Amino acid sequence: MPDIYQRLGQRVRQERLRLGWTQEELAEKADLHAAYIGQIERTQKKVSLATVDRLATALEVGIGFLLSQEERSYRPSNWETRINGLLKGKSLSEKGALYRTLKGFAKEIRSIR
Repeated sequence: MPDIYQRLGQRVRQERLRLGWTQEELAEKADLHAAYIGQIERTQKKVSLATVDRLATALEVGIGFLLSQEERSYRPSNWETRINGLLKGKSLSEKGALYRTLKGFAKEIRSIR
């Protein structure tokens, strides 16, 4: 298959593993079958743009990132990834409350030092 499908499969797998998800977890979030995710990652299936969009949305990356050859210039730390995981699926007001709580804790930690 053309290189673009190989890049897509590699990127999907890379991002899924970065998030600590199984193929089943990604499949659920993208409303796809887990076997299909495996086939995409192994470059055994050609996918539609709609499927690429669903994968990008589930992985919270842009479609362009999944298809491009460029690497990310910034890689989040494990802690940043874990904190981002807490924010997934939360409403804007819940995200704001979590941010304010974290900001308050950070301020308290600085004052203890």
